[in-house]
Amino acid sequence: MPQTLFLIEDELLFAQRLRAAAGRLQVPVQALSPTQARTHAWQRDDVVVLQATLRPEQQLELIDHLRGLEAAPVVIAVTGHLETELRQRLKTRGVILATHSGMDRVLARALGVSDARDAATPHHPPS
Repeated sequence: MPQTLFLIEDELLFAQRLRAAAGRLQVPVQALSPTQARTHAWQRDDVVVLQATLRPEQQLELIDHLRGLEAAPVVIAVTGHLETELRQRLKTRGVILATHSGMDRVLARALGVSDARDAATPHHPPS
């Protein structure tokens, strides 16, 4: 069974987008509230996704908590392309950055699964 993707769920539209992306990658999703995320028994190879643009200060504080755990999970923060200040703040915290449009590829890489679009795109060796 593929690795579970953990979703910090606090906004319905984002949760639906993430579930659709996980479905395309054939990866199960477990939704957690921000409160549940603080008490979850994380393992080092767990992958957590959250939307950093919604209440960014609260999300940054949650990220700091998760990254400070002994068995810190991999954290993927999704933002918009133009949110450069927030993206820089996230980057300094050691999270993986993703945009809404590039979420599938980032999730696939973090989970170690194949992105269906990668398989459909021919790879040409460098000339």
